[in-house]
Amino acid sequence: MYVYIWKTPEGQPFYVGLTKSINRTNPRNAGGRNWLCRQKLSEVGVEKVVVEFHTVANIINAQELERKLITEYGRVQLGTGPLTNLQEGGNGAHGMSDAGKESLRQRMLDPTHPIRSPEARAKQRSRMKAPDVTILFSGNNNPAKRPEVRAKLKAMWANPEFRAKMVAAQSGKQKHSLEEKQRRRERLLDPLNPMREYHKVLNSDPAIAAKRAATLRSPEQRTRQSEAMKANWAKRKAVIV
Repeated sequence: MYVYIWKTPEGQPFYVGLTKSINRTNPRNAGGRNWLCRQKLSEVGVEKVVVEFHTVANIINAQELERKLITEYGRVQLGTGPLTNLQEGGNGAHGMSDAGKESLRQRMLDPTHPIRSPEARAKQRSRMKAPDVTILFSGNNNPAKRPEVRAKLKAMWANPEFRAKMVAAQSGKQKHSLEEKQRRRERLLDPLNPMREYHKVLNSDPAIAAKRAATLRSPEQRTRQSEAMKANWAKRKAVIV
């Protein structure tokens, strides 16, 4: 759990919140905040907001800390301080009810929903390519590389019920049909496909070439190659015999 404080560049706090996701502490992700908070964000500028956050053990501690900070700083609504919070705190992170989830699901499935507009999609793509977002998912920052996340994923796929469910969900889809596979193969073999020339760009980059060479020469890679060759030879010998 995280309790976060948004401050102006001068250090004056104007919003206190709690969340289960650290992404929610980012001022750029201001959806769902009250009108007074959004007004202040527009006035300050999301790129100028200073974020202070505290990691807490559980939701009880988070709610207590949120209430404490809101009381100490005071609220604009009550004339006691600079915070734009409209409540005394301690009520967040309870999760959405089943009825609320279903209502939200139906709204998101609506073809006319604004989130499906070309403008919204272009904005999403632009945001995901922004340097501050890209760095969060690049290299060792990729969440999938965390040992605890990898262990969790492996445990999920080791469950026969989960694996069967995922296989059933993907079965019958067009992308797995023989026609679709052949279409993708022909597209890759097309001499005009830009990917057929991209390897020249990659191989001309000294940093990429050095990284590839180091990987191929690593003991782990040599062991994998050796085991693969031995297994292949074993299969060939079995066929010859």
